[in-house]
Amino acid sequence: MKISQKLLYLGAFVTSLFYLSWRLIMTIPWHDSWFALIFGVLLWGSELVSSITAFIITSNKHKDFKLEKPEIAPERYPDVDVLIATHNEDPDLLYKTVNACTYMHYPDKSKVHIYVCDDTDRPEVAALAKELGVGYFGLSDNKDAKSGNYNNALNQTSSPLVATFDADMIPYSEFLLETVPYFVEQVEADANDEELDKAPIGLIQTPQSFYNEDIFQYHLFSEGTLPNEQDFFSKGINNFNSACGSAFYTGSNTVLYRKAIDDAGGFPTDTITEDFELGARMNIEGYVNYSTDAPMASGLTRLAMRDVSKEYRTQIWGEIVETIFAPYLTMDVKLDFVSYDKEANKSLYQVTNLASLAKTPQFKQLASEWKGQVA
Repeated sequence: MKISQKLLYLGAFVTSLFYLSWRLIMTIPWHDSWFALIFGVLLWGSELVSSITAFIITSNKHKDFKLEKPEIAPERYPDVDVLIATHNEDPDLLYKTVNACTYMHYPDKSKVHIYVCDDTDRPEVAALAKELGVGYFGLSDNKDAKSGNYNNALNQTSSPLVATFDADMIPYSEFLLETVPYFVEQVEADANDEELDKAPIGLIQTPQSFYNEDIFQYHLFSEGTLPNEQDFFSKGINNFNSACGSAFYTGSNTVLYRKAIDDAGGFPTDTITEDFELGARMNIEGYVNYSTDAPMASGLTRLAMRDVSKEYRTQIWGEIVETIFAPYLTMDVKLDFVSYDKEANKSLYQVTNLASLAKTPQFKQLASEWKGQVA
């Protein structure tokens, strides 16, 4: 890192420290109502987490780490189970993903075992799987959501590697060739009861990519000028997290090591963010998780405000609240994961910003006028 960059970061740190101190001492409504105080502290807390996250991201960005894919002979590629989770998605949408999975390249295609995991046990989905020549796991009366769906499939399969896809995530043909090689050495070591001289890999996450515009691009007519809001995390932050071996599992277009899943207790069923928590549990069990640079699948992003707000609420609860109160995580690990999570941090910031907006005189005036019109 150049001296000029170090001075810039030092200046940013000192400025942030002064700003947060000023905010805490001079702007928090200590003598106002409890309502104002609570949301004032929450807003300050979100700014504190944002600052910590920024410095962690900067630190990770400048770490000397580069994920290099091993060169593997074709005959060494192991068996892999490809699990496509579906709940109530349209079969036409599911067809695109399943069909693309059948066209993924692999040295020995007989080692690729594709399964549609349907937790609503629909006859039309079973017929689709049969038409495309893939396996089908129907599950009725599933009480554990996506985790229950995947755990049911894991109980009926045995390959050392597991690839997971959401129903709308269409994999590129090179997906397996770009992800499986990272695991080959440890798969062979386990098969021969040998020990690795490095930490085993729990999962390889490829960036989330979408073939439609996101809610902001769509409503601002700016799909040609604004990047997708997920790009900053999937193609940036999660890659930087790889420097610490703690890349997030985002639930799809991922290859996971089955032994790591087993060591972590399977897909967690006591959480609403099973992907995030499974990745965290893998780290706790001694596995490292990495994210690659290039997208290897493309799917649909949400456009309805209801769906987007639900996603943010899920992130706040599952990735902050549940992490803080998780009994199996030590305090330093809790702070580590919460500070890394830009998505949940952004969600919390937006919620507290709305709460702060509701306290402004302008908002109160508008609310008063609206009440008068209603009356």
